[in-house]
Amino acid sequence: MTPIAIIQGTPTWVWVLLAFLVYRGCKALQASTTPISKLAIVPLIFAGMGIAHLASAPLAGWAATAMWVVALGAGVVGGVFTASRTRFIVDPIARTVMLPGSFVPLLLIAATFIAKFWLGFEMATVANMSALASYVVIDAAVSGIVAGMFAGRFFTYWKTMHALRASWA
Repeated sequence: MTPIAIIQGTPTWVWVLLAFLVYRGCKALQASTTPISKLAIVPLIFAGMGIAHLASAPLAGWAATAMWVVALGAGVVGGVFTASRTRFIVDPIARTVMLPGSFVPLLLIAATFIAKFWLGFEMATVANMSALASYVVIDAAVSGIVAGMFAGRFFTYWKTMHALRASWA
C-alpha cells in the first residue's frame, strides 16, 4: 500500500484529532497557569483509554497488560524526572500551577500520534496472528508510557503543592 493510499484511507476524525493535538502541543510551548485539577484530566484520559483498549482488544492478554503496567511505571518515572527538572510554580491557595513553555507535551503528542497511527495501520492490515499479538503488546507499551509520563508530571506538581500546604499548616 502506498503512503498516499494510507493517507486517503485514514478516517477524517484522525486528521481532526491530529490538528487538535498539534494545537494543544503548540499552546504548551507558551507559559501558562492552570488549575491542578485540570492537569489531572490528561493522565486520567490516557490511562482510561489504555485500560479500555486492554479490556476490549481480543488479543490483549496478560502480556499486553503486563507491558502496559511496566510501561506505565517507566513513564511515571520519566514524567517525574522531566517535571522535577523544570521551573514551575505552584500556588497552593489558588490551587494552580504556573508551567513554563515546554516542547515536552508537543514531543509526547507527536511521538504518540505517530506510534499509534503506525500501529493502527499495522493492526488493520496484518494477516499474521503472531504479528498482530506483538503489535497489541507494543501498543500497550506506547499507551502505558504516555499515560505514565503525564501522570508523573501531574504527581510532581501535586506533591509540591501538598508539601507547600503542609508547611503552612
